[in-house]
Amino acid sequence: MKILEIKDLKKSFGQKEVLKGLSFDVNENEIVGFLGRNGSGKSTTMKLICGLLDPDGGEIKVCGYDIEKDRVKVLENLGVSIESPALYQNLTGRENLKLMGNWRKASDERIKEMEDYTRLDHNLDRAVRTYSMGMKMRLMLSMALMAKPKLLILDEPMNGLDPDGVFDLREKMKELKNQGCSILFSSHQLSEVEKVSDRVVMIEGGRVVYNDKMEGNILGLVNYSILTNSLKKTIDVLGKLGIEGRESREKDRQGYVIISIKTENLDTVLKKLREEGLVIKDIEKLHKSLEELYKELRGEGAAL
Repeated sequence: MKILEIKDLKKSFGQKEVLKGLSFDVNENEIVGFLGRNGSGKSTTMKLICGLLDPDGGEIKVCGYDIEKDRVKVLENLGVSIESPALYQNLTGRENLKLMGNWRKASDERIKEMEDYTRLDHNLDRAVRTYSMGMKMRLMLSMALMAKPKLLILDEPMNGLDPDGVFDLREKMKELKNQGCSILFSSHQLSEVEKVSDRVVMIEGGRVVYNDKMEGNILGLVNYSILTNSLKKTIDVLGKLGIEGRESREKDRQGYVIISIKTENLDTVLKKLREEGLVIKDIEKLHKSLEELYKELRGEGAAL
């Protein structure tokens, strides 16, 4: 079942055409990572899905309901956290939850359930302005889930979170998926997108440029950082295999060689290095930047 359907979506601001016929969907019980550089149209797309903006053309459906014809039904099935957490800073966490509960016509039992879900305990009675970013995100997530939505929209939910907060959010997203909630979320943290997403949709210039599972990375090539007992010999051996080895320029990785290969070829590469008498001291999987991925998708400087 399609929880979200977007077909030929168009949106302009003045003379600037932001979305140029965008089409993709989100399936039932699926987490989709939504990628794109600043200005690519991610936030505009999310605001259109939520009804905060009106499209110039195209179609948006949530659980089969059209955003323009059945806006109320769409909002009943939707939970949203767009950009920074939209909270009343001078109210307490508990008061914020009660306001959302009243707006969503939730029962007292459901409001209490969401209070417990925040895991903020006594902090619920403090003003939200005193909260850390992680606490605000937990509160906002609970508010977004108040009406038990079928689709959850999260715009850069990991921004400002410490490592514990990121881990906690990741686990909550997986838990929600297992409970029947589909999620569309944007992020610039590719490593986190890879860990939690079932599929990736990447947009550039208002159009979808990639829509598939994320395996290693978008092109199926993975960067590895390898440390051996001889940098020069490692690069020479890799060259014989037709693989470009690049010396790392990072200060804490002096002597490391960076390669881009398919994951399934890693064992072959390591075996060859050992056969040539090299000692492998360390190896780590790296993640490409969005900029590198875009260049590869456009055929600019594609990795070997």
